[in-house]
Amino acid sequence: MSKKDTVILSHSDLKYLLIDSLRLYSDNVVFLDGENPYRFSINKKTYYVLIKNVHESGDGRGNQDECRIQVARSVNFVSAMNSKTDVIVLGYFADEKVFTAWNPFLMRDRFNKRQTISLYSRFSVQKQAVIDKISAYRDTNDQSVLSFQPQYLGLYLENLSTIHLLDDRELYALVNRSDNLNTEDQDGSFVSPEGTLTITHTRYKRDPNFKSNVYEAYDYRCAMCGIQLELTEAAHIVPHAHEKGTDEIGNGINLCVLHHAAYDNSLIFFDDEFNIKINDSKMDYLQKVGLDSGFRKFQTLAFDKVKLPANHTQWPIIENIKIANQTRGIS
Repeated sequence: MSKKDTVILSHSDLKYLLIDSLRLYSDNVVFLDGENPYRFSINKKTYYVLIKNVHESGDGRGNQDECRIQVARSVNFVSAMNSKTDVIVLGYFADEKVFTAWNPFLMRDRFNKRQTISLYSRFSVQKQAVIDKISAYRDTNDQSVLSFQPQYLGLYLENLSTIHLLDDRELYALVNRSDNLNTEDQDGSFVSPEGTLTITHTRYKRDPNFKSNVYEAYDYRCAMCGIQLELTEAAHIVPHAHEKGTDEIGNGINLCVLHHAAYDNSLIFFDDEFNIKINDSKMDYLQKVGLDSGFRKFQTLAFDKVKLPANHTQWPIIENIKIANQTRGIS
């Protein structure tokens, strides 16, 4: 594999990759803060996630199938390690669109002893994860190194204490059960009889009063493009998953289906002066992973400013706007 053919994602790209991947698993996801490692809350539990691009293992290593990431003891990483929060180290191979994870509980001693460490896996294992959803490799220390598709990142975090101990059959059973529970219209949950495995797909339902209040306040129009045609939805500014994600009118905005999805996925946002903006960092990420088709047309589908309700008491609360942008990873 030629290095020039490998897609390399920036820290900002990797942050949005994590946000998008976790939201495939649960709606109960909040980006809290951090500069790699990033701090997330998923299903009310907090994690630090350090993520690096997977690359070839370098000169002096004879195995062409071998790949690795290198992790340095940065100030941010040491601070995370010294916290009481679980710290996860991930590699991402953009060419195959898979994560690789090393058992964080076995790595802590290595991180404490050296300034920089290398963590190894196999390109072939990552390729197998594209086919089988998840794949395992045991290194020379008999450590289970896992590669898996992005939709299983939340499942991995939720089962962090046991997932590296599972054999192949148990891993496949876990991801297949997760798939069966992960329906778009309802919550899905599972706890194994031993209490060692958990699956929690949280899907928030809109409060009917919130929906009707937002519709009426915005005259059933999208606040970004003005369309009606029964194509709008009552959107939360601060997401449900956040402690301030209320159903009050000041935390609501009416958006068409397209702009609602774009807003929730951090592609578009508005600031505390109600200016509508494209998130250039998210666009850079989408371009690198080949998901930017239609962007020029999308740019034409928004006004410069949010069209607000006539009643000022129904306008979005400024603090909510700031919290919303932060939780969506917008600097």
